[in-house]
Amino acid sequence: MVGDIKCYHCGHISGQVEGTRADRLVIHTFKPRPGYQGPLPQKGQRLRCERCQGPVYLEDLRPVPDELPSVLLPTSGKRSRSSRTKAA
Repeated sequence: MVGDIKCYHCGHISGQVEGTRADRLVIHTFKPRPGYQGPLPQKGQRLRCERCQGPVYLEDLRPVPDELPSVLLPTSGKRSRSSRTKAA
């Protein structure tokens, strides 16, 4: 499972936390967003918004895909042409 860390005050997303359904989502699984400028939280500290230091909550909790769909993976060889063509 993965969820976004979002600020109650300004709506900024500071990063994500990852875990499994059986485990608690805890701060040591925090992954800062690219370009994160805030201090990294230490064990026992509360996570705060990197922008305004406001309180945060977990939003958009969703399962993490085990592997990328085959349409996103690079293919070897030439690209096949579609059998359908646009009418001119």
